[in-house]
Amino acid sequence: MLIESSRESGRQLIAGIADYAKHFGPWNFYWQAQGLGSIASELKQIQVDGILARDVVEIPDFIGKKIPTVIFNYSKKCSSDTGWATTDNLGISRVVASHLIQRGFRDFAFCGFSEYPWSVSRGEGFKKIIGEAGYEVNICLTAAADEAEHNQEIMEWLLQLPRPVAVMAANDELGRRIVSLCNQCGIRVPDDCAVVGVDNDLVVCGMSNPPLSSVSVDQHRSGYEAAAMLDKMMNGEEFEHYLIEAQAGELTVRQSSDIVAVDDLAVAKALEFIHQNGTRPLKVDDVVSISGVHRRSLEKRFRDHLSRSIQQYCRESRAEYVAKILRESRMSLEEIAEQCGFPEASHLTRFFISMRGEAPSKYRKRVLLS
Repeated sequence: MLIESSRESGRQLIAGIADYAKHFGPWNFYWQAQGLGSIASELKQIQVDGILARDVVEIPDFIGKKIPTVIFNYSKKCSSDTGWATTDNLGISRVVASHLIQRGFRDFAFCGFSEYPWSVSRGEGFKKIIGEAGYEVNICLTAAADEAEHNQEIMEWLLQLPRPVAVMAANDELGRRIVSLCNQCGIRVPDDCAVVGVDNDLVVCGMSNPPLSSVSVDQHRSGYEAAAMLDKMMNGEEFEHYLIEAQAGELTVRQSSDIVAVDDLAVAKALEFIHQNGTRPLKVDDVVSISGVHRRSLEKRFRDHLSRSIQQYCRESRAEYVAKILRESRMSLEEIAEQCGFPEASHLTRFFISMRGEAPSKYRKRVLLS
């Protein structure tokens, strides 16, 4: 198992693989927490039945010897010669874009690594989703190596962006770096520049100042499914599709993007009121009354600033509040329904399915396992 444990994504992959082996093994692993290359050289003297590896490890010899192999995509494009596990980069970008659009931003940017296909793909996905909402994205692709050398390049790019701007970083490490560069050149986070990363690595996000918002990726399930694929390959089974995609999870909002970027006072008042009343069903007239303008005017301003109606925004905000309770508490559906103003748990379930595409019980189980 040639997978690093220094990143959250790697640790989740390893945990998923280990869980599969626990359920359907036993398997004996050759693995080291650091130094993937050292194991690769050792494997030439070790008899193995299968390999799970990042594609940064050169293992064509083992594929050539027909050793069943599943590769976790990082630096190369997937091919059809073996099993591959990658990430749903469009889905990840969609989660980030939705969060930033909902916060009222009109100017968007993406910063990523030019040599990594997953990073380029996330940038393309972010540009596509933002474009569908009627906005443009300023993209900066930099080299992953020689961080100090490219810091000046990123800083100059940040300084020429409009303000306020919302930036999606290709991963948490780059997101933390962007926040640090903003601090160095006097760009306020999140007031001038909101930043969101990918992976939701608690250590990296916590090291950021302010703490970094980030979307999780279900690498645990990806590791589990990759191990299941490898198991079948070792038993001689063949597949029509040798590809696994890790799906986007929840976006955890932290201080780096916890802001409403709307310069319209009436809309800002309405948004604050909606966010403060996530526990109860809001009527459009409730929101209008707090804004100080007529309903038709507020509806138009909502669509201009947020690309959605007042009712749609209220429903999305309420669904996010319910999701937060499901993630962070052990309350029963009946208790959550009562707290959030639903007559019965069945009403809560129907509402959540209409907004999130899955039942609240299924959602809770999925996010707690990821």
